[in-house]
Amino acid sequence: MKTSELLRKYNIKLKKSLGQHLLSDDRIARKIVEISNISSDDVVVEIGVGAGTLTEELAKTGATVIGYEIDKDFKPLLDDRLSRYKNVRIIFEDFLKARTETFPRDVKFISNIPYNITGPILEKIFKSPFSYAVIMIQKEVADKILAKPGTRNFGYISALSRIICDVKKLFDVSKSHFTPNPQVDSSVVLFEKKKMNLDFDALSFFLGKLFSKRRKTVKNNLKNLLREPEVVLEKLNIDPMKRPENLMLEEIINLFEEWYSWRRNSLKKY
Repeated sequence: MKTSELLRKYNIKLKKSLGQHLLSDDRIARKIVEISNISSDDVVVEIGVGAGTLTEELAKTGATVIGYEIDKDFKPLLDDRLSRYKNVRIIFEDFLKARTETFPRDVKFISNIPYNITGPILEKIFKSPFSYAVIMIQKEVADKILAKPGTRNFGYISALSRIICDVKKLFDVSKSHFTPNPQVDSSVVLFEKKKMNLDFDALSFFLGKLFSKRRKTVKNNLKNLLREPEVVLEKLNIDPMKRPENLMLEEIINLFEEWYSWRRNSLKKY
């Protein structure tokens, strides 16, 4: 049954406030699952279950599937659609309020997420004990995430994603594969977690400050983080007149580690 027909059958009205654009093409859902290499031993989290198009394809792999859906109006539909899959559990709550630290090690995220909260969702995923994520997001946002240092789109989310993960676009998805059709096309992006042991909250805070004023120089933006930014920049052989988007990832990581060490030593004094 088509997604539009399911919505009518269960009298579900989509809510603009929740950014509800449901994946309606089973072929796209199957392609996402196939490219994700899910096995029956995996634990998979889906964010924004909706009508369950992607959920059902995930369930067929035999993996343990945990789905988050904030809209309880979908419960009757999902109860019927997924009742034969004993490996699926749907949690009707806001994923952003979930305790991701309780997720099993190497959990995988496979989702078509609500586009209006892409940033907070990615940050939540990055803080979890995940191994990789295959996420469908707005194409324009995907372009920003995939932006390389030295390009106009390189910013906070680009740096955060690239420091935490190896990032790769898998394929684009036309707006015609959704109900209702959004105004933008989408991209499916792979995030493979790197083996790095960084304080995520501190890194996120640091990058937020570093990229807070994009037209300002690195030296200017670091004034809110370091007492003598010019000394640190000279030590790391970084041009103080560079703008943040022109920094290489290695330079950003080195700056973060210098700031993190300074902050930690400062806190020990009190």
